[in-house]
Amino acid sequence: MRTIQTELIEKGLKQPLIQEIDEKNTKTSKQIKERLTRRDIEDLMGCNRQTYQRVGGAIRNKRVGGI
Repeated sequence: MRTIQTELIEKGLKQPLIQEIDEKNTKTSKQIKERLTRRDIEDLMGCNRQTYQRVGGAIRNKRVGGI
């Protein structure tokens, strides 16, 4: 399936676009990569969240003792 732009280029009604030269992105190469610790990654994934359980109609913490 052809687009309208390709049809116009074939008919000679429009000039094809000249591809611009891709310049190397120097902005990303200068950024300092952030090193995350294991604890930071676990916090982001939600491993250390409190869990709750229904006990006799009331909702209570499942874990005994906090962090």
